[in-house]
Amino acid sequence: MIDTTPEDVRTVPDEILEELRVKLLARGSILANNVSVDGGLEFHVRAIVAETLAAIEGAVDLPAVSVEYGDLPDLNSHGQRSAAMEMDPAEPLMAAELLFSIALPMIASRVATDGYPGREVDVAGALHHAIWRRFPPGAIAYVEVLRARLQQSQYDSRQRISRELHDRIAHGIAAGLQRLEVANATRPDESVTAAMRILRVALADTQDLALDLRSLVGNRSLLEAIDEYAYATGGGGVLPVHAVETGDARPLTALAKEELFTIVMEATRNARTHAVNATAIAVRLEWTPTRVAITVTDDGDGYDDGRLQASSLGLRGIAERAALIGAAVEFLNAPRATGLRLALPFVAPRHA
Repeated sequence: MIDTTPEDVRTVPDEILEELRVKLLARGSILANNVSVDGGLEFHVRAIVAETLAAIEGAVDLPAVSVEYGDLPDLNSHGQRSAAMEMDPAEPLMAAELLFSIALPMIASRVATDGYPGREVDVAGALHHAIWRRFPPGAIAYVEVLRARLQQSQYDSRQRISRELHDRIAHGIAAGLQRLEVANATRPDESVTAAMRILRVALADTQDLALDLRSLVGNRSLLEAIDEYAYATGGGGVLPVHAVETGDARPLTALAKEELFTIVMEATRNARTHAVNATAIAVRLEWTPTRVAITVTDDGDGYDDGRLQASSLGLRGIAERAALIGAAVEFLNAPRATGLRLALPFVAPRHA
């Protein structure tokens, strides 16, 4: 049996840590300085060496799967720490690769010295297992932390812009409109009346934009969010929205849900602004095992080329949002079927 006394356990990782420090420093890594490697990295290196030696001597059985990705509390702590250090997610993976190349010959040599030659493959397997179940999950957790921060930042930005639109822009337009109404009441003027109509439309648009920015899917289903948006923005002569869903809905990422919802809102706003002789907007969600397809259409006369060109900025925005989540979008322009059709594919399930 291999001698894994405290002295042995200390000596091997010390040699590994020093060589790792030199190589990390040469690469300009933030995980090393002129004295030592990062404290968290040192802790993992020592644990990895001890686990590898224990596995070689038969004290530890290696499971078939080395990574427990569901161990969220432990993984999140590593992710939060890496994020606090503003570390590149590639840094720990690069350190893991260096560690494997440095530790393998050293540990194999120690095993051979202790009377177990020819076990290089066993050492490599045990070392790989010990490294793999620590470093990649930590990097994944870090990316998840960054994704959560990005989503929160987007949410905060939308809320701030919504408040500015409502509290400053909309109030400013309303105050100017009120003064014009008072002045026009005592001395009517056609040009002032026309200006008031323009301001009322601008005020309504600003209020709608403020509401749109506050509209998020959150924990609701996509259909629930669309229904609530249709209810909140209905009335006042705007085109009503009728949403239906077929098939079994499946979970979507937060990013996919928010982008799909934003696309539906933008398509709805386009229809309410540009549709001629339309009476309603139809939203249809079709779920299959391989994709979700969404159509947003109005029953108006369709756009001529000039009107379609005028709204092209909104259409480009929709296309960019669709591309962001890997969805394909097709714009429709025909009487009683004007709008868009979007398809977001899933990974197809394998059947026996």
